[in-house]
Amino acid sequence: MKRLSIAIATMLAGACAGAQDVPDVPNQGSAGQPSAARTDVAQLAIDALAEDLGIAREGIQVDTVRAVEWRNSSLGCPKPGKAYLDVITPGHKVTLRANGRVYVVHEAKNRAFVCEKTQPYAGVDPKGELVFGSQMLDARRDLAARLGVPESEIQMTAAQQQTWEDAGLDCPEPGKSYPPGKVTGWALTFEHGGRDYTYHTDLHRTIPCPAISRQ
Repeated sequence: MKRLSIAIATMLAGACAGAQDVPDVPNQGSAGQPSAARTDVAQLAIDALAEDLGIAREGIQVDTVRAVEWRNSSLGCPKPGKAYLDVITPGHKVTLRANGRVYVVHEAKNRAFVCEKTQPYAGVDPKGELVFGSQMLDARRDLAARLGVPESEIQMTAAQQQTWEDAGLDCPEPGKSYPPGKVTGWALTFEHGGRDYTYHTDLHRTIPCPAISRQ
């Protein structure tokens, strides 16, 4: 399976505060490649972060690209004491990873800039959208520790949105019961040494399923 170079957040429903999300669902083929427009936006975001941090572009990885409609001319990154025009502007909110940290870049009209006043997943209603960026980082870190290998050797190969029957995330702990109720999350697949590993997530937890043993 071709490696996923860009993980696209999938919209479930509804609006979020500050920016109106627009669905951006990748093709479900084996490549899982995003649209050319999203790729261009990702490159703009990488350029902006590389310049801001003074690092090489190769040291930056794209986590999510989400289409939004910015509610005013601040483009979702207002400065204290400054007034902004109430004009809706289509754009994108991009999360990237560099030096072990997650950064956010806002984009509109082919202009991208790092926004330090926003959190990577701020403004997202957990009932309306689940972005798997932070869960992916947790899963890769956990897998690297279990296998005793550098995180850089762990490759994510697939991400599929799931609705679990309960908080057990379809991977219940032996002898533990869970209250009924649908839970939205992801099944994330990673590869190392020719072997695939799967993690199940919700908004708060990331667990290996099935359990992982070092080989």
